[in-house]
Amino acid sequence: MSPRRCIVLLYLVMEINEVSLQVTVRGVIGDSVILPCSSKGSPLTVEKITMNWKHHDRLTVYDVEKGKVSVKGQDPGYKNRTKSFPEEYTKGNLSIKLNNLQYTDVGKYQCYITDESEIQTVELLIEEHQQVLIERSVGSSAVLPCSSRKSNFTNEDITVHWRHKETLKVYAIIKGKVSLDEQYSSFENRTEMIHEKYLKGNFSLKLNNLQRSDAGTYTCHITNELLIQSVKLEFNQGTQPRPEKILLVPFLSVSILLCM
Repeated sequence: MSPRRCIVLLYLVMEINEVSLQVTVRGVIGDSVILPCSSKGSPLTVEKITMNWKHHDRLTVYDVEKGKVSVKGQDPGYKNRTKSFPEEYTKGNLSIKLNNLQYTDVGKYQCYITDESEIQTVELLIEEHQQVLIERSVGSSAVLPCSSRKSNFTNEDITVHWRHKETLKVYAIIKGKVSLDEQYSSFENRTEMIHEKYLKGNFSLKLNNLQRSDAGTYTCHITNELLIQSVKLEFNQGTQPRPEKILLVPFLSVSILLCM
């Protein structure tokens, strides 16, 4: 092996030690969520544990110094909303719990384990506390609502993904352009959005010629805002179309996805 190749391999090993698996966590506004972080080193003693949690790589969320919690530099937005699990420290569990989730909590969190010179990253996505329930008839159309908390977008700012039952791809806008290359076949030629509206933050989707297989939950992922909104479509028992009925129902599920 040539000297040049040895240098390249050493560089790659160093990069792997510094960059760890990123975890994506989804939580509901007003609820709680666990932001995971774990030590991969030898069994720890409490006195040796020093870790720092930050949001957006700058806001101090939670600190532990030599096994003791320190809130001296904690950002006011996290006061009385965070906790760790001291009884789990020696097992390598340095996760924290974030309570009373707010929309401003979205984004990337960094867990710095000082003794291991390691950074672990957790990305927090927020789901709206309520989902919309729409009741329609087979053969009719339905507008599935989704809207941003912002307005006056440029095309480059807009990336939105609509999915059915979390996995089936229904409609996508990528950097302001409609993308139907991966659209699930049963939705072909039955979906539409209005360009002028989504430039103003309205990402509602119209689904035409409704079929029984369309029933279920749809999710609207507003990627740039790390926001997820849910819509549940059900069908009336009768055969004649009826006016659209929209109800608000609680939506309290939390899921954790591990992203390689």
